[in-house]
Amino acid sequence: MALKFQCANDQPYQLDAINAIADLFEDQQFRTSQFTAGDTAQMMIDQQHATYKNSTLGIGFANDLRVSERRLADGLHTIQERNCLPKTQVLTDGRLRDFTVEMETGTGKTYVYIRTIYELHKRYGLTKFIIVVPSVAIREGVKKSFETMKEHFNTLYDGTPLDYFVYDSNNMGPVANFAMSSSIQVMIINIGAFNKAFDKDGESDKSNLFHRKSEKLAGGRSPQEMVSECRPLVIIDEPQSVDNTAKAKKAIKSLNPLFVLRYSATHKEKYNIVYRLTPVDAFQEHLVKGICVDSVLSQANLNGAYVRLDSVSKNPYRAKVTLDVKQKDGSQKRKSVQVKAGQDLYERSGYNTDYQAGWVVNNIDAAEGMESIEFQNGDYLELGESKGDVDETLIKRAQIRRTIEDHLETQLQMWPRGVKVLSLFFIDKVSKYREYLDDGTADGEYARMFDEEYTNLVSSNKWQHRYQKAGIPLIADPKRVRTGYFSEDKKKRYKDTIGSTAADTDTFQLIMQKKETLISFPDGKDEDRDYSFIFSHSALKEGWDNPNVFQICTLVETRDTMTKRQKVGRGLRLCVNQEGQRCFEPEANTLTVIANESYKDFAHGLQSEFEQSGFRFGALAPESFTNLHVIDKNGEETEQLFGFDNSKAVYDHLADSGLIAKNGEITETLKTQVKDSTLELPEEFEPMRDQIEQVIAHMAEKLPVKNKAEEVNVEVNPQAEQNQAFRELWERIRPRTKFELNVNSDLLVERSIEYIQEMEKVRPVEIHSYRSDLDIDDAGIAAGEARMAVVDTSEGLHYNLPDPIRELQDVVGLTRKTLKRILEGCGRLDEFTVDPVTFITQVAACIQKAKRVVLPKGITYSKLPEEEWYKVNILSPAGMKGYLDQNAFRPSHLDKWLFDYVVYDSVTVERPFARQLDRADNVLFCAKLPSSFTVDTPFGSYNPDWAYVEEQGGSQKVYFVIETKGGKNGLATTRPEEQSKIDCARIHFKLLAQDHPDLEYDVQSLYDKVMK
Repeated sequence: MALKFQCANDQPYQLDAINAIADLFEDQQFRTSQFTAGDTAQMMIDQQHATYKNSTLGIGFANDLRVSERRLADGLHTIQERNCLPKTQVLTDGRLRDFTVEMETGTGKTYVYIRTIYELHKRYGLTKFIIVVPSVAIREGVKKSFETMKEHFNTLYDGTPLDYFVYDSNNMGPVANFAMSSSIQVMIINIGAFNKAFDKDGESDKSNLFHRKSEKLAGGRSPQEMVSECRPLVIIDEPQSVDNTAKAKKAIKSLNPLFVLRYSATHKEKYNIVYRLTPVDAFQEHLVKGICVDSVLSQANLNGAYVRLDSVSKNPYRAKVTLDVKQKDGSQKRKSVQVKAGQDLYERSGYNTDYQAGWVVNNIDAAEGMESIEFQNGDYLELGESKGDVDETLIKRAQIRRTIEDHLETQLQMWPRGVKVLSLFFIDKVSKYREYLDDGTADGEYARMFDEEYTNLVSSNKWQHRYQKAGIPLIADPKRVRTGYFSEDKKKRYKDTIGSTAADTDTFQLIMQKKETLISFPDGKDEDRDYSFIFSHSALKEGWDNPNVFQICTLVETRDTMTKRQKVGRGLRLCVNQEGQRCFEPEANTLTVIANESYKDFAHGLQSEFEQSGFRFGALAPESFTNLHVIDKNGEETEQLFGFDNSKAVYDHLADSGLIAKNGEITETLKTQVKDSTLELPEEFEPMRDQIEQVIAHMAEKLPVKNKAEEVNVEVNPQAEQNQAFRELWERIRPRTKFELNVNSDLLVERSIEYIQEMEKVRPVEIHSYRSDLDIDDAGIAAGEARMAVVDTSEGLHYNLPDPIRELQDVVGLTRKTLKRILEGCGRLDEFTVDPVTFITQVAACIQKAKRVVLPKGITYSKLPEEEWYKVNILSPAGMKGYLDQNAFRPSHLDKWLFDYVVYDSVTVERPFARQLDRADNVLFCAKLPSSFTVDTPFGSYNPDWAYVEEQGGSQKVYFVIETKGGKNGLATTRPEEQSKIDCARIHFKLLAQDHPDLEYDVQSLYDKVMK
């Protein structure tokens, strides 16, 4: 049976990104309009009243909107506040048109905008969408996503029909259907397919086929005229590479977009950002694989002349070279120095005699693609090349061998999870993998190295024994496990590539077609299933990836054009098992980069690339605290957000106190004050201290890149199995339970009414009208700059009102009887007719809040039969790894820990807690509970953090299960969503304590507030 990718539909961060766009338009009045395909003027006809006597007319369907600019701006600012973003109102062609979603690579950006298409259709009836992409690679990836996700979205949206196609200038049929169909239509198009009608300044210069009139389309229109009539909602994938010129911006405008949604991890122009998932968020919340660097380095050989060309520049011509510079004490140190034509390296090296033999700079070439330096002795170096170092081929061989070793180790760990492991080699010359000779073909240098190293490793007793013991097949023939992804010429020969030719299109199609096959276990029939090592051209650096890439090794000879971010991007997605399901456990998701540089250099370089793309590490902004929850007079968190004004007041206080620099950079003093809880805040913000400190601690984090040299395998401590305290603890916590809900309807109604009465007043929608001229030129017809006016609606707006109870039932899941009581008792039902959508949205949020408060009060737990209780084998770490001084430490008192290393999730809360447990003499046993140990609740599975046994009074033992949360003075802080699960967990453990009164469950920030 063929493997199929399964999509999760409940990832909170993806839902947040989808709702950030969908919620923007809640107060706007969408409708369906129609137009005649034979006429250039659009007919704004209400669909339900449209009748046509002439059946030969081609009728097209378009998106339409009566827009309230003020309400759209208000909605934008509300969403920006909700997502902790700065308030903006960036206009395009005089109107609020463009909105930005920023999501880190590997977190499901394509899934998010495809699902957003369905959601916008469901909520507002929008049907026409155009996805604009920068490259063939991304285009093929988007097309593949529609194919693999079709069944998922059919289930999620009750079979809502959606047609998608890749624009092809040789086939006008799909374009005609795009305009004439009333169902959801999605066109995927390269920017290069329709921006060629414009010169570099965005002016018309005789159109290409997209802008040229065609007899194959109704009325002899051009594809541009047909799609622009539809007022499509345009989605730009990677806008920094799509509309980054005046020419491209004019092309986007020619589509006459209703709105433009922009999705990327690295935006250059941030038009009204509504959602942001930062690199730190993605890594810390385990939404992508963690990154580990396995450095393959040779020791510096200081004997003889060593020269490496690091960089060149012109105006004036200069070069940076690395030399062995003689020190005052006679030793040598490898340093980078700047040189110009005519300079002698003997002098620049501190008169190191190794450089006396003609090492005088003869010429520096700074032309792009020709960067090089030449010396009088005849030596010549291109950018990145070195002379006098350890033989480069030895380093490449070591990288290949290390990649195979890491691969074999990872596959051992991932096989029990049903995950096939892939490793990826990037090379810049096809001849290194395959050579074409007059008498046939031969393996290239890297292919030969791989075959030799693979054969030596898999035939060794070490790997033979380990794989046989685990029952995992180990393919002996290296040629069966490796393959190449390269473009081919007309003779079917691999060739070097630039990543954007027609041949590259075929390559990307091959990659996408085999995506599922590659992650399928070998079956002895399909040879493509045997492949687990992939050699690919470094030019194919974006637009494709595979979730089961666990090792990436770059084998380039001179000029590495791939950024570190592009490299890791090929394998960041969470891995997939043989059922096509994502594995979300952090311990199952680590991407290892086999690098010919130190861990520190790689980590620093990767972080620098993030910073160059606009992300700021270790810095605050005036909006950093906007989405914190206000603390009420009882010290409890509310649904009310802290807001922009309060957030800026905190930021200004920190700036005035000298705790942040002018650019918002967090100082070491501020870090220390947060760590020691000595930060001084204005009195009015004191109740918010814990949340404010948590934000500062989070924003101070650097990019979490792990060092392979510090990697440790986490195993069950053999001493723990003999620990009597552990056995006693396990017997107390291993029972599993099921829950039943006995909801106090009166209390639920009472709380819901209370929250509804406190919600913001629902106001009428403001109506704006727009007038624009038509620009008619050789490129086609496009709307000119719009002018806006407010429409007088003195008699009010009238809607076809939906059934509010039915609408609420779909969202909150309560009975009609209960909802009727809530609506009749809230005293706000008259606002429903003012703006039905806003009213239902706000009321639903209030009811959900009431459910979180009331449901735990009516929950009861009962034990499952003993045969269904947890078995001790669930505590096995199953290949868990830790990284010393980054997320793990070796405990001082190993005899009382379940595992031989303690792995923690946070340095601000969990690490101090674990250290205190380790040092406490009265703690007899302790463990970080694995993610497989959960309690079922109505709000999702709950995994407590710690379990430990404490001796009290010299003989009495107390058994604890603990949740650790940030807080101050021993008082933990929890969010409402977290608190609901915790409230249920208390009831679960209270049931278990009936048989064992010495079992306690609690939430703590410190084990002992005295022990810091």
